[in-house]
Parts: sequence; C-alpha cells; structure tokens
Amino acid sequence: MRRALLVLFLALAAPATAGATIPFGAQPTAPRYGTQVTLSGTAAPGELVELFYNGSTTNLTTNADGTTGAFGFSFPATQPGAYHVQTASDASAPIDLKLKPILTRRISGLRYPGSRLLMKGRLRPAAAGSLTLRVGTRHWHVHVKPGGRYTAVLPTDRLGRHRARLVLSPAAGYKALTARKHFRILAPALSTGARGTAVLALERRLAGLRHVLKGGPNRYYAYDTYEAVLAFQKVHGMSRTGRVSRDVWKVLGRAKVPNARVAKGNHVEVSKTRQVLYEVRRGKVVRIAHVSTGATGNTPVGKFHVYGKVPGLNSHGMYYSLFFTGAFAIHGYASVPAYPASHGCVRTPMWFAPGFYARWAVGTAVYIFA
Repeated sequence: MRRALLVLFLALAAPATAGATIPFGAQPTAPRYGTQVTLSGTAAPGELVELFYNGSTTNLTTNADGTTGAFGFSFPATQPGAYHVQTASDASAPIDLKLKPILTRRISGLRYPGSRLLMKGRLRPAAAGSLTLRVGTRHWHVHVKPGGRYTAVLPTDRLGRHRARLVLSPAAGYKALTARKHFRILAPALSTGARGTAVLALERRLAGLRHVLKGGPNRYYAYDTYEAVLAFQKVHGMSRTGRVSRDVWKVLGRAKVPNARVAKGNHVEVSKTRQVLYEVRRGKVVRIAHVSTGATGNTPVGKFHVYGKVPGLNSHGMYYSLFFTGAFAIHGYASVPAYPASHGCVRTPMWFAPGFYARWAVGTAVYIFA
C-alpha cells in the first residue's frame, strides 16, 4: 500500500513529460508586458486542472468544462517562462511564454547644432534587456535605471533629418524590440535683431564654447551676440560677417573650445591674425572676445605684463585700460571692427572692458601673437 501511494504522489507532482497529451497554448502567443494573457486547453470533462510555472505549482486551479473539457487561466503577463498544466491523469507539454517589453520614448531639448537634445523614456520591465541607441552608422549604449527610466543624448553635430533607433537586446524570456524616432537638426539664417528659440540655441552654444555675451543667453540677437559670432568666425577662419548661415551652424555643431597657445598658468593671449583675445586660467581658455589691434600692424608681439590700470574713460576714448608696455593697452573702445583698426592698442567692446579690467591685476602676463 505504501509503495502504491508513493507512486501516485510522484505521478501527481511530476512535471510534464514527453508523453503529455493535454492540448495547451497561450493567447496571444507573445503578449505585451502587463497585458492580459490566457493559457487554455482541453482536458477530460470535469477534471481539476492545475497550472505550473517553471516546474513549480502556482496554486492556480480550475475545473475543465463538464461537457467539452475546455479550461483556461487569465492573468497579467508579467512573468515569462515555461508554463504547463496537470490533471490527476494527464499533463500538457510546456509552452515557453515570451513577453514583448514596453518601450516609450520622447525627444526634448533644442534641435540645433551643438545643442543638448535628449531622448527620454521608460523600459518595462527594466530587466527586459539592454538598450543601444543607433543614429546612422553610430551607436551608443544606453543606461537603464532600476525603475526602467533612461536618458540618451542624441547627436546634433550634423544638419538635416535623422532617424534614431533604440534597439533592445532581449534578456531570456523577452522578445527583441526596435523603437524608432525621427528628428531634425535645424540651421536657420540669423542676424542682428533676430529673436526666439534659434537665437537661444546659438547663444548657449557660443557660451559653451567660451565666447562671451554681455548678459548671457537671452533669445535676442543684439550687438553682443553679433560680436560673439564674429569672434567665433575669426577663431575658425571663416568670413567675418557677424551673421549666422548654414555654414556657421555646421561648424558650430562640431566645434570645440580652442586650446591656449601657452597651456599653463593664468594669463591673457591676443592673436593679431585671428583678431581675438583669450582669457586663460590654469592653461585653459575660459573666455574669448572679439578685438581689433593696430591698423599698421604695430601692436608689439611678445610676452608682456600689465604694469598699470586706469579705470573709466580717458580723453582718448580708452575705456578701462590695462597697459602692458609703453602706451600700448588693452581697453574698451566705441569702434571695434572685424579688422585691425587701432593706433596699436588692443581694442575690446565697451561692455566687455569693465569686467575684463576687474578680473586681471597688475602683473598679469599678456602674450601677443602674430
């Protein structure tokens, strides 16, 4: 008797075998994560049917229909894996239930060259696999937080229309997934007097590249924006127009902060060729300004030091002057054209001069390069 009971117990507890005959399937066959799935089949009429998951009981049971033998289990699809059913006399073959993850996405940020443009969303469940962002031939791994949230940075260095693809390499039990999102990098023509989002994107990009603006990015293409664009064009050897064209946007998209000529210490550098001034801290360029040097090329070249400072406006129209050798000084002036025009000094915009004067003391090294 004991032996017979042991055999019966093992038969009831054993998982489905190759000889299982109960028809069993899922609808839908690959449900979306969290949606309703129905596992159903046909057993002997009236029999008690028990559902198993990965070989272990789920404690879910139902009775097969007394006439047709049909049965079913419905529940939210949150656990992929092997499901089968057993009755007192039979079992089904296991079905491997795979789930389709849910991947949301949206784009936020400014769609202009060099701006910060993000794709954000959520992967559910977070353990469904690993994400890769693909744009054209380039690709980047995307970090997914424990709750499934992610943030991916979209490239903005190339103009025109682009297609971003988020590709899921699935973990066991999940289906592969590719989510697409189109975006466009804009390049509108801008000049003095323009206002709006495009100007904001331009000013933020210029500020990020260390070009000074009077009051920071403010959505208005005023004279300080014009002068910052002019300085950018000078640094990159472009036509000195102070206006933003498609070509300027292209360079803005891939530009980097320029290197100091003297990559150490705190000092000021002036390039007579480029007609720009760099403020350098610890060997790194921290500010770039549009300047105008001597019209005859007479601004001296070499290393000098600030030996005197004169605040305010003097009788020659020099504003907040820092003298570095003889009568030569760096100072604000009412006219700062895109070419050499001074009597030999280094002219800066009037609005720039007081701040520059305050930041640099007597003894500051000044390098003038040809």
